[in-house]
Parts: sequence; structure tokens; C-alpha cells
Amino acid sequence: MERNLCLLIFLSLFLSASEPFWFSYKVATDNKIIVYEEKNISPLMLRENFKTSSTCRVKIPKKTDESTIHYLNRNFNKLLPCFYPYSSKIVNRTYLELKGIDERSVLTIAPVKFTVDFKDQFANINILK
Repeated sequence: MERNLCLLIFLSLFLSASEPFWFSYKVATDNKIIVYEEKNISPLMLRENFKTSSTCRVKIPKKTDESTIHYLNRNFNKLLPCFYPYSSKIVNRTYLELKGIDERSVLTIAPVKFTVDFKDQFANINILK
């Protein structure tokens, strides 16, 4: 009986546990056309005790047979606004030439550590410090 109770507690903790990941992004545009894009979402190998700073909630259901990393990569563009407030930098340059105006910009989001929790139809993104 005690063994079954311990297994039930362990299973419930395992199912509700959040998985740690890191995120980075860099995109360069030339006259509003993307010329370079680098997207990174990877699992963290080391589990440390981090403090959670904020939560971003995204309403995208996860399929039961889908891994979390596949879910994050598939919904990258919907998750991207969650990371804008953290370590993002925009460099914008405008050049005036005889041919016209040349506008170049680079958006960089430095690596951010986060966890993902799935509740009902929502994915909760918790930023770690």
C-alpha cells in the first residue's frame, strides 16, 4: 500500500514537472527582407535551482504523443513574443544613397533559460534567473 502511494506521488510529480530549456534568436533584415535567421531552442542538461521571474501563457495545445522540444520548435513563432522583453537588442541602420534608401536591422535575443509547464490547453513559459 505504501509502495503504491509512493509510486503515485512520484508519477504525479514526474508528470507535472517542468522541463528546462534555453532560447536564443537572431534575425537580420535588409530592406525588410530576411537575409539571415538563427533560431535555437535546446534542453538544458544541468538542472539547477533557479528563480522564476515571470510567466507567459500561450494557448496552443500539445499532442499527447509529441515531445516538448518538438512542440517548442513547431510553435516557435507563437512563442517568440514571450522572449522579447528579455535581453533583446535591435540595431537599425539606414543608408541614403543615390539609388535610394537602404535599411538594415538586426534583432538579437541573447540566450534565456526557461521552463515549460502544460496545463489544460495552455503552455506556461517561466523565465528563469
